Amino acid sequence: MTVSKEPVMPPMALERIAVQCCKRCAHVLNSDSSETQLRCGLGYYLQPPLTRKQGRMDSYPVVEAQERCGRWRDSLKGVLKP
Repeated sequence: MTVSKEPVMPPMALERIAVQCCKRCAHVLNSDSSETQLRCGLGYYLQPPLTRKQGRMDSYPVVEAQERCGRWRDSLKGVLKP
């Protein structure tokens, strides 16, 4: 039996990394007008809920499913660097 000597990340850390992409983000908007079918809705969700108004879909940036915005990249550094 061979024992791996590579460092193993805790399951919670791996789960957090897997979730931290546009495809799984709570702010993603599904869009038929985007070649990737996804747009970043962060600007929409930052508005107060009672006054929230959705703009035209082309006003939200197109994102890739595996892309990470600055919010994810910054929190990812915290996971990997204690």
